[in-house]
Amino acid sequence: MFNTLKKSSLTLLIASTALFQFGCNNDSDPDKVGNWYKKGVPSFGGSPRNGAVSFLINNIGYIGTGYTSESVARAKDFWSFDAGAKIWSQVAPFTGTTRNDAVAFVSGGKAYVGTGYDGITTIDNGYKKDFYQYTPSTNTWKAIADFPGVPRQYASAFTVGDNGYVGLGFSSAGYFQDVYKYNAATDTWTEMATFLGGKRRGASTFTIGAIAYVGFGTNNSGTNVRDLYQFEPAGNGGKGLWTQKTVFNDDNGTFPTFRSSAFTFVINNLGYIVGGAGNSDVWEYDPTTDIWLEKTPFPSARGYAAGFVVNNIGYFGTGLSGSSRFDDFWGFDPTAVNDDDDNVN
Repeated sequence: MFNTLKKSSLTLLIASTALFQFGCNNDSDPDKVGNWYKKGVPSFGGSPRNGAVSFLINNIGYIGTGYTSESVARAKDFWSFDAGAKIWSQVAPFTGTTRNDAVAFVSGGKAYVGTGYDGITTIDNGYKKDFYQYTPSTNTWKAIADFPGVPRQYASAFTVGDNGYVGLGFSSAGYFQDVYKYNAATDTWTEMATFLGGKRRGASTFTIGAIAYVGFGTNNSGTNVRDLYQFEPAGNGGKGLWTQKTVFNDDNGTFPTFRSSAFTFVINNLGYIVGGAGNSDVWEYDPTTDIWLEKTPFPSARGYAAGFVVNNIGYFGTGLSGSSRFDDFWGFDPTAVNDDDDNVN
């Protein structure tokens, strides 16, 4: 999902602190910082699924749609999560058809959900371009202008300022690298500069300040990639300026693994990428240094997952590993040392 997230300044624990805490805690990986915990975090309120969308509005997280099982197939239910009360509540269902691998972004306190795949092959081979606006204060959905590109799934989305951006993805027509901006005030879409990294699906995105970052995913040769690009919407005469960044870990010279359909979030102006299909590793990106730092991995491989950030804690769950779908939910504190005792609810 170019899924959206926001930001302010993180202090990393130094190695000596991590080693000291390792001596005091049951830490499964003393060289990496970041604590994944299941304790005190209730499982997702809906059924297990992958390919759901997620977003955050007013410190309330939302997850909905997705692929639930081979028999039930796709969903349109939506759930909200109050991290303070630790409660999931069902909200109004999505107005469009049931679908998986749609995208979502937030603008002006409202969410926008669209594209994806609904399996109704008699219409655009099941690929979608319709979009809907969700207003939490009234718990209502309404249709907005359709996405102007070719109907697709596995697209990516992000928000910069008041505008949402949607692009890339895949359909029976092939892979895409086009990008469009949505203006909620005028309910209009504008084509932006083509993504610099080529055609791909399942790319990961995050936004820090006025800059979005897009990378990883599967290219049109079916190969997973590990590059990263920044996008400045005001550049290039208002069409947006793309610049390639570094995928590099300064500590030991290794690179974040090739991956697709990974989840991303932002905490204190640092970007985090979690898992992806067949992956469990976690990396932190500092845009001020253009450096990647490896963090404590998620306990198992997980792709097509969902989540959000509340009070500097990343919440992550649902998703797919092999043929197994999940409804579990986890918290992630990037500054704490991992403690395996927190992995049991």
